[in-house]
Amino acid sequence: MRLGYARCSTDEQEGALQAQILRLEQAGCDTVISELVSGRKNDREGILEAAALVKAGKVKELVVTRVDRLGRDAANTDLLLALCAEKQVEVSALDGGVIETASPQGFLMARLHTSLAEMESRMLSMRIKKAMVVHRQQGRHLRRRKPFGYMGGPNHQLVPDPSNWDHAKRVLRELKERGSFSKVSQTLPEWCPWTPATNSLHSWFCNPVIRGHLGHLRDGGQGWKSYYKQMLYDQHEPLISETEWQALAEILKRARNRFQPKDDSRVAHALTGVLKCANCGHNLRYNTSNGTAWWRCRHRLCKERGGIKEEIAQNVVLDACILSADNLAKMIANPAKEDPVLAAKRKDLADLEELARRWPDAVSTESLRREIADLERCDRSSIDLKQFNIYRRMMKDPQFYRARPDELHPVFRMVLLEVRVAAGGGAVAVPRTV
Repeated sequence: MRLGYARCSTDEQEGALQAQILRLEQAGCDTVISELVSGRKNDREGILEAAALVKAGKVKELVVTRVDRLGRDAANTDLLLALCAEKQVEVSALDGGVIETASPQGFLMARLHTSLAEMESRMLSMRIKKAMVVHRQQGRHLRRRKPFGYMGGPNHQLVPDPSNWDHAKRVLRELKERGSFSKVSQTLPEWCPWTPATNSLHSWFCNPVIRGHLGHLRDGGQGWKSYYKQMLYDQHEPLISETEWQALAEILKRARNRFQPKDDSRVAHALTGVLKCANCGHNLRYNTSNGTAWWRCRHRLCKERGGIKEEIAQNVVLDACILSADNLAKMIANPAKEDPVLAAKRKDLADLEELARRWPDAVSTESLRREIADLERCDRSSIDLKQFNIYRRMMKDPQFYRARPDELHPVFRMVLLEVRVAAGGGAVAVPRTV
């Protein structure tokens, strides 16, 4: 049979694909295989089906509109042409005549056609990549879909969407009040035109766009773990400042046990919420096995679940609390000359100012300056000094651990951020800082 093959790269070219199919049918093809896929891909279903028919000896002539329709990878296309020559299948292009590889001259011409097709594809890819670099430096938002609360403005810049800006602000207020993505996503349909799932709301909150930044070239990761290779700061009006976002993120990151009462006076175990899995970061759960109390990770997706005996965990946590309390006492007595957070922010500002000198129109330092000014004005110490000194004396008492869980739990939470437990039982305490 005469087999026709038609291909276009994207859905936008579907009209051109139909034109190819019509031309092949008018040329007398008995069967036409068509597909919408890039010619750089070698695992295309359509071309593999055509190659299978050629290999089975069911094809007398393979017809395309142009040679580059067979593919944009010269090596893979040459293999197909060599297979056709082996099976004595004639390959012809409506816009190029017969393509034969049996003779040296035919082989040379075929190789030139396929190499030119690949070169054209690579040149197009290079031009697009260079254009994207320029557009990113100009602070353009390169995605067609705009985050909720924003709309496209002049020169592809993001500007507030008047119809959704207030709704987006209220979403952030609801997240702060409820402290949960799932609870807010369930109430959105009542008052908001945007009705995202919990995961979509989480992704929206983690998008740097709502802080006024533009992230490009995301290198994997979702939600809290998303990472961008290139970040442009202060490109448009933010929904929430960087300082407020960091504070709200700390609230939303807190792992919650739906079966645990929120009131600390009713906690069943003093270590609840203190021990976390070193692999996945989730809270360890308490259970007993053969009369021995254990704390283990029960997260279904964790591959290396942390676990530790309660007797060992108590000693680790108590030793870490005493050491951390002593270090905190020294820090309170001799505070550092400069807040380490402020020092890091000032270093970021220096780097950003260097970029601003190179691209004054694309980089702004105003937001980071405001953030540093806010940090300089506020008191970052979150520890009640009187209560801290009381807890510190309590931990020196040999009878300290005989207290009730509801008395021990706030002590551990004040002095320690968490204790990370590995699969082999190793534990590393993360102390709280002033």
